[in-house]
Amino acid sequence: MDTYSAAYVARLLRTSVPRVVRAAERLGLEARRGSGSRWELTRAMVDRLSRALGYTPPIDGLSDLEVKVLGALARAPLGLASARVVAGEAGVSPTAASKALRSLDQKRLTYRERTTIAAGRARAVELLHANRMAPGWLELAPRLATVRPPARELPRRRTVPPRLGHLFWNTAPSQLDIGSAGSYIARRLLTTGDLEGLAWGAENLPAAHWEDAARARGLDSRARALALNLARAR
Repeated sequence: MDTYSAAYVARLLRTSVPRVVRAAERLGLEARRGSGSRWELTRAMVDRLSRALGYTPPIDGLSDLEVKVLGALARAPLGLASARVVAGEAGVSPTAASKALRSLDQKRLTYRERTTIAAGRARAVELLHANRMAPGWLELAPRLATVRPPARELPRRRTVPPRLGHLFWNTAPSQLDIGSAGSYIARRLLTTGDLEGLAWGAENLPAAHWEDAARARGLDSRARALALNLARAR
């Protein structure tokens, strides 16, 4: 079986050896050999580290921070509602996200759109978008598709966010908690077909809830197939 050193993985993921070592210890990877600092990481371990630490490909003319932020926007076809939301999706601080957005605006790789969204109620927002009409975007897009933000640990208790309240307008508050009503939430998202709701659910609902939703009566075959695909992706 092929194994890889911490230094090799650090170069592969474009990060530092100490960061790789800390992540390996946090994940409980049994790869340290002897009493020294030598690590022998298997391919499966490298994959786990890649998901935990993320990956930012080098792109000429863009800083790593700009690549992370632009990658987050490229993954959001409907746009993102604020620099803070962009920061969460990119795995950077809100201050860093704002700085990158100003630079990307100047390079005409992002743009802003004033619109009204249904976020529990009608609300005017400024959506942030990747500029897919920018010169060179066709060459840039495949590189951005390889950007992976660091994995985010979800809180143990979460509820449906207020911006999706309009999808659950006749639902009791107790049915908005993921821990106690995740299967119901998944079914509701499947039946509404709301793209933003499904995107949130894909990131926040465990596989078991999507699997339960797939077994619900009255669900059409396309919604059932989507639920199973979302379960497999978790």
